[in-house]
This record gives sequence, structure tokens and C-alpha cells, in this order.
Amino acid sequence: MSISMTRYAASAAMALALGVSTACSSDDPEPDSTNRGGGETDGQTSVENVFIAPAYAIDCSLQVDAPAQLSFTAVNDSSTEAETLSEITSPAAERVEIDAPAGALEIAPESSIAAGQPVENVEDADAPDRPFRSFMFGLDDSAEPGKSIPVTFTFERAGDITLQVAVDACPNQSE
Repeated sequence: MSISMTRYAASAAMALALGVSTACSSDDPEPDSTNRGGGETDGQTSVENVFIAPAYAIDCSLQVDAPAQLSFTAVNDSSTEAETLSEITSPAAERVEIDAPAGALEIAPESSIAAGQPVENVEDADAPDRPFRSFMFGLDDSAEPGKSIPVTFTFERAGDITLQVAVDACPNQSE
């Protein structure tokens, strides 16, 4: 191989390496969350790991007449003020109900609440280990498996946080 071909090959390799490293880098110091739906924030309040688990028949057809579980985590990053989740709505559902004991929707400073996920109260042995749940009733035709529908979480301090929430596929569906 001649010297000019060797220099060309070395230059091409260097340009390729530079291009690859540039393509892999990001100017965004904190990329979007890889969690399921969410990561939406309004100041110090955020909603994360949001998904809808509808009821399915044995043949994996969506049962729109049955409630769908809405799971999420609401986070309060304020170091001084509590936040309270007051309502959840969606134009794709007739109504959304939150099944929670009194006070469960208040989020203490620098903490979170989670619906539809197991809870273990390790600090207070007498505290109930019952998680609270939320359900969507009367889903419309836009609630298809693998698609997203808008859901609005209303907080006392932060106001409305609206995000697109994924509808889970049938867990028994085979490929």
C-alpha cells in the first residue's frame, strides 16, 4: 500500500471514529426517563412510571365494560411544602376513581406516593400494607393495547399535569 493510501485510510478511520462519537453524544445532560409513561413535571411535582392495565378476556380482547387499573408514581420534590393529588381525569374514560384511605393522596415534602404497586410500611409495624389503587371506567375506542391516551393528574399546588399514558398489551398474548 502506498503512503498516500495509508494516510487516506488513516484519515477515513479518524473521521469515522469522530462521527460515531459525535452521534453517540448528547447535549442533554439528563436524557428523558426510560420508565413507562410519564416523567412529566410541573416545577417540583412529577408523575412517573404511568401505565394502564385494562381487563382482557381469555382471547385477549379488551373488556371496555370492566375497570382498567391505572398505575403511577407521583413525586413531590419540594423540601418544605406538601402536595396533594386531588383528581385524575381522561377524555378516553367516563371516569377515574381513586381507591385510597384518608390522607393517602397527600405527598409529604421530598417523598412520593404510588398507585397500583405494593407497599411495605417498615417503619410502623401497625400500619396497613394496603396500597391504594386507581381505576378507569368506561374506556372508549381510543384505548387500544400499545397505544397511548391522555390522562390529567390534578394537584393542589402544581395544578394539572397531562401526559400520554400507554395501554398495556394482553399479558397472555402469545407470539
